Amino acid sequence: MSAIYFRGKMKIFFILIVLFFKAVSAGELDGKGVICLIYGNTIGFFFEEDRAYEYKPKGGKEKLELKKREIGKYYTDENNIFFDDVKINRKTLAFQKYSSFRGECNAFKNFDEFKKNFNIESLIKDNKI
Repeated sequence: MSAIYFRGKMKIFFILIVLFFKAVSAGELDGKGVICLIYGNTIGFFFEEDRAYEYKPKGGKEKLELKKREIGKYYTDENNIFFDDVKINRKTLAFQKYSSFRGECNAFKNFDEFKKNFNIESLIKDNKI
C-alpha cells in the first residue's frame, strides 16, 4: 500500500513541476517587440498575451498608418522565437521565414519604444510620388 501511495505522490509532484516550468516560460516575451527589415520592407512583431502580432505600414485615408494583425501563438526555446512560419534568432535577431525570406531585426522592451522606432515618416521620406 505504501508503494502505491508513494507513486501517487510522485505523480502529483511531477505534474506540479511540469506546470510550474510551463507557467514560467509562458509569455516570456509579452510586452516586447522586434522591428525587422526584410528585403527592403519594414515589418514589426509585438508579443502580448502569448500571441504574436504583425505591424505593417499600410495606406490610410490621408497617410500611412500602422496596421495590426494577429499572427498566432508564439513559442520560444533557448535560441529562437517561433510563430507562423517565422523563426527569429534570439541572439543575432536574424529573421527567417520558410527557407528563403531573410532579414535583420532590432528588439524593443515595450510598446512605446516599439511604436516610436517604427517612425513611418522616415520610411517614406525619399518617396518620389
